[in-house]
Amino acid sequence: MNSLERLLASGKGQPVDCVPVCPGIGHYAAYQAHQPMTRVAFSPELMASVVLASLWRHGYDACSPITDYALGTESMGSQAVIRDWEQTFVGDVPVKSAEDVGRLRAPDPLKDGRMPVIIGCERILVEAVGATAGVNGGLAGPLSFASNLRGLDRLMVDAIMSPHLVHQLLRLSLQAVKDFGEAQMVYGGVSTINIYDPVATLLSTSMVEEYSFAYLEDLIRHLKARGAKILLHICGNTTRLLEGMLLIGVDVISLDVDVDLKEAKRLVAGRATISGNVATQSLFRRSPDEIYVEACGCIEKAAAGGRFSLSSSCEVPLETPPENIDAMVRAAREFGAQHLHRLETASRGGGA
Repeated sequence: MNSLERLLASGKGQPVDCVPVCPGIGHYAAYQAHQPMTRVAFSPELMASVVLASLWRHGYDACSPITDYALGTESMGSQAVIRDWEQTFVGDVPVKSAEDVGRLRAPDPLKDGRMPVIIGCERILVEAVGATAGVNGGLAGPLSFASNLRGLDRLMVDAIMSPHLVHQLLRLSLQAVKDFGEAQMVYGGVSTINIYDPVATLLSTSMVEEYSFAYLEDLIRHLKARGAKILLHICGNTTRLLEGMLLIGVDVISLDVDVDLKEAKRLVAGRATISGNVATQSLFRRSPDEIYVEACGCIEKAAAGGRFSLSSSCEVPLETPPENIDAMVRAAREFGAQHLHRLETASRGGGA
């Protein structure tokens, strides 16, 4: 099986030769290639080259362009802080008052800011490895997009004091991410979109449904109508939100380290693929042998019955030793294959 075949079969709950492995490789790829983000962020060719170098170096199953939460919002007035050896972040936001919202317009993903770089990178990745490995697009969920227009602290206060303002921002954000996601599919050639919405776990469950899931559902429906598969990552302990993620149509639920994989597997019950969740803190601080053991533990908790991929709990830290990514991949390939074989043998009544 090649990587793409493995991912497709796993997503359908069909037999696979080993556990798929897809660590959250982002800025790590540029850092390990010794290429500064002040260059990588503006060159689709350079971005694709560092992404492919990491994919080929480690041999995991899927790759994606290097995205960040400033994408799209920087074309609406946010300040993207891009530094050579750091993850990109939003330094300032354009919405200081309610009146500012009316001046914003959704950007054109084919012309504005760095969005064309992401789409161009995707085209190169699809051409290079799209027949044999997964190539995923990526974008912020509407709530997280809105937080980078208003500022997280202000948005949290607004959710209680000014719901109308938040919904106004969310409607605008939804249009922006719909356009960006669709452009990645049509012009970038990707068929899986990774959506990141880390702000959601800061809210109560009822507020998550109002401010995050209602808009995510609209976004997901829009992209799936065009043939997309959707991966959703929400940081933190999302156990209480798993049923809601299923109801809004998520195909792959990416889980942070705070979620118990065994419990998540039980709750999801084969209705979606789950992905996780070797701790990013472990990847940065621990030895390859310790990473191997931790990855094997994830496999033991969640691989039974398929529809599981081994991943990091969030984006891989820049300074992660490459040997630790190798250990994750080795666990999926070696232990994952053995574990799946044991499960299959046991299901046939052949014992351990």
